[in-house]
Amino acid sequence: MKCAALIALVILTSFADCRDVWRQKRDEVHNHICDHVTAVTPEGFKAMVLVGFSQNLHHSTYEELVPLIRQIETAASACCDEGASADCSKAELDLFQSAICASEEVTQKNHLEDCCAKTGADRHHCFLEHKKRIPRDHTIHNIPGKEKCEAYDKDRVTAMGQFIYQFSKTHVLVQPQVILGIAKGFEVILQSCCHDDDVDKCFLEKGTAMKHTAVNRISQLKSICLVHKKYGLRVIKAIKLVQYSQKLPQATFEEVAKITDQIAHMVSTCCKGDMINCMKERKQLVDDVCSKDETLSRTKHLAECCKLSIIERGGCIEKMEADDKPQDLSEKADSFIKDKDICERYAQHGDQFLGSFLYEYSRRHPELSIQVILRIGKGYEAILDKCCKTDNPAECYGGAEEQLALAIKDHLAHVQQMCAVEKKLGKEGFEKFMLIQYTKIMPQAPYDGLMRVAHKIASVFDSCCSKDESHLMTCTEERLTNTIDETCSETDPATINEHIDHCCKESYSERRTCILKIQPDTTFVPQPFSPDMFHLDPDMCDMEPKELFATTTKLLYDLVKQKTTMTNEQLMTISAGFHLLKTTCCADAAKELCFKTQGAKLIETSKGMLGI
Repeated sequence: MKCAALIALVILTSFADCRDVWRQKRDEVHNHICDHVTAVTPEGFKAMVLVGFSQNLHHSTYEELVPLIRQIETAASACCDEGASADCSKAELDLFQSAICASEEVTQKNHLEDCCAKTGADRHHCFLEHKKRIPRDHTIHNIPGKEKCEAYDKDRVTAMGQFIYQFSKTHVLVQPQVILGIAKGFEVILQSCCHDDDVDKCFLEKGTAMKHTAVNRISQLKSICLVHKKYGLRVIKAIKLVQYSQKLPQATFEEVAKITDQIAHMVSTCCKGDMINCMKERKQLVDDVCSKDETLSRTKHLAECCKLSIIERGGCIEKMEADDKPQDLSEKADSFIKDKDICERYAQHGDQFLGSFLYEYSRRHPELSIQVILRIGKGYEAILDKCCKTDNPAECYGGAEEQLALAIKDHLAHVQQMCAVEKKLGKEGFEKFMLIQYTKIMPQAPYDGLMRVAHKIASVFDSCCSKDESHLMTCTEERLTNTIDETCSETDPATINEHIDHCCKESYSERRTCILKIQPDTTFVPQPFSPDMFHLDPDMCDMEPKELFATTTKLLYDLVKQKTTMTNEQLMTISAGFHLLKTTCCADAAKELCFKTQGAKLIETSKGMLGI
């Protein structure tokens, strides 16, 4: 049982801030597990164990996990005793899986008998596949703020444990350090709101902000795995090269390229659901980056992040702002535009040459989104492919800078235009606007799916349009790209229409611009028009705002499907007629008769206007 209980130490591996301990003991005859246990707090240790169990043992209750965690804590401490068991030095994956398989009750309850009958790599693969098949229950339990505070005040450990348990169960492929970061944010809210005069209002405001942060972070993690699965490591490396060239403009290309390669390898491991090796690689990456004193001496934000604990350092590096550019950095990367030997360098070094272009362009433009810079890189590659075949390549590619600058200008103008629309319509009005646009180009998609997309896009612009110009493009396109990743993966695009299918299969950086170019689908044949499709009745007069919003958006969806080419003027006329109808009939003593007669007139008028 001691061997089995050591599962906790496997989960802990990547989070113990044991760099100094490791250096002191690396030459001693001592097990690594003791090093990790020595360097972490008991509370943090148990929290990591809880995440690991909750993600893998879906059918076990929180109460059933508590005694297992206590057993693990005892066994872990024993690894630091004189004459520690040889079990303390076993392979981590073997310990992790043996921990579960040692308990017949746990194994049977979580349907892991087949996995536990296997050994080695086969057992490991079985565990990973089992976790991927665990059903996701995203039910939100709205517990009143007062009850949360009472539970927290009564037993902080249990209250936080329940939060970590529930969150881990519903996010089994999310990295444990992310879950614990979210839990830490939740506890901060508890400590703040439980002493507020209006507890529920405080939870609503701060909880909503925290929820948006958590959703965005999880969306990023999901998106990067979808990109890895669809486009492979080359695109992952390109994304991370741009990202860290922007963050670390003082670092050399070689330094950023090494970080990029390590991140790409870690992404490959993490996206398989192998959280143990994922955390090990993540810790190794952070340790490597933070051990480069020469690099740290040239950076500000990275150096600050590396002063934090191992639990905090990784997240800090991921979220850190771009450092100031080197004072001697030229405004333009002229060596990629004006040099005579560009074609020779491109022919000789290929991807490395293009990578160095992305590096130089990115470190000069932290205000641009990753996707914009990748599009610029793709455009630059196309220019070279064309120009290097001409008699005078230098003259041909000499105008590349102007072409690339125009692409940036066009993108910024589009984002600013969308922000102007969002400001004019408000969040709900903008959400309806996006529903209309997407219904026009993919009327085959179900209402619920299009509303999810419209809501996500509206949330993006609601959050990002208040940013200054140096953050506007990065905020909008990064989050819109995450939405595209999820949308293209949740439903087979081919079942919607060929245009969406084509855009979802486009190159990573071109998908959003591809979708923007899609015209209303004129090939779609809607269901025959019937007045019964549009329910206009007195119930609308007493609906809560949320219910009324859902009702009106469904009416919009059904209306646009009838005529995907309807103009904005036609839509505004019909919408004005609907609002007049609702206002008039809800004030009428004979509401039902009013809705029946006036509703029929509005439907016929709309039908005639649209020619259906």
